[in-house]
Amino acid sequence: MNFVYNTPILNKINIPHIPFRSVTPSYIGKAEGIRQDSFSSDPLSSSFVDKNTLTQIAKSNPRVMDILKENNIRLNVNTQELNKLKNGHLMDTRITAAKMYSALPQNLKSEVNLSDLQQAAMLHDYGKVLIPEKILNKSSKLNEKEREIMKLHSELGYELLKDQGVNKNVLDLVKYHHQTPNGGGYPAITNDFKPNVSSEIITTADKYSALREKRSYKDALSREKALNMIKEDVDKGLISQEVYNALEKSV
Repeated sequence: MNFVYNTPILNKINIPHIPFRSVTPSYIGKAEGIRQDSFSSDPLSSSFVDKNTLTQIAKSNPRVMDILKENNIRLNVNTQELNKLKNGHLMDTRITAAKMYSALPQNLKSEVNLSDLQQAAMLHDYGKVLIPEKILNKSSKLNEKEREIMKLHSELGYELLKDQGVNKNVLDLVKYHHQTPNGGGYPAITNDFKPNVSSEIITTADKYSALREKRSYKDALSREKALNMIKEDVDKGLISQEVYNALEKSV
C-alpha cells in the first residue's frame, strides 16, 4: 500500500503558535497586520499564488528572464503545481522543520529564528512554479539536461521573492536549501551565506518530506527507510548529529 505523507501528526511535540506579520511588497495588496499562525496558513506565502502576479514579477526580473532564456524555458507560471506544493510538500516541510526546532537542544534552538524557519519552509520550492511541467512530473529518471533545469528552482525561487518584502535570512534559506556545508550542493555559495542550523533543518525536513511522499517517479518510503537514508548524511558530514536527532525525535 502506498502511503502519501501529507497528513503530519502533531500530538507528540508541542509546536508554538507564533504571529506572522504580512508585508506590502510590489504587486501584492495591502498588509494584513498581525494574525495568529496555526500551521493552516501563512499570510506571506499566501500572497504569492496568483498567476498574473507571479508572471509580472518574473517579467520584471532580468535575472529570471535570463535564466529562462539560457535554458530555452518558456515563461509559464504553473499555479496548479504551486497549489499542490502549498497544500502538500511545503506544508509537510514546514511542520517537520518546526517539530525539529522544538526537539533541538536549547543551545542550538537559540540560533534559530522560528518565524524565518517556517516562512522559508513554506517558500523554499516556489521556483518550481517556473520549471516545465513535463520535467517536474516526469514518470522516469531525468536526463542530465533535465536535472540541470530542475536545479534552477532554488535560484528562481530566490529571484521571484527577493524584491517582494521577504527578509534576507529567509531568502538565503530558500536559495540554498539544496546546498551542503562543504559547498557541494547548488547553487554555488557566495560570500554572503554560510550554512547554519536553520539551513540544515530546512534541507533535512525537505529531504525527509520528499522521501515520504509518493511522486510520479517513485513510491513513498517508510519512516524507517527515510530516516536511514538521512542518517547517511550524518556519516558524510552533510548534517550534524544533533539535527538528525531532532528529526528522529520529531517523527
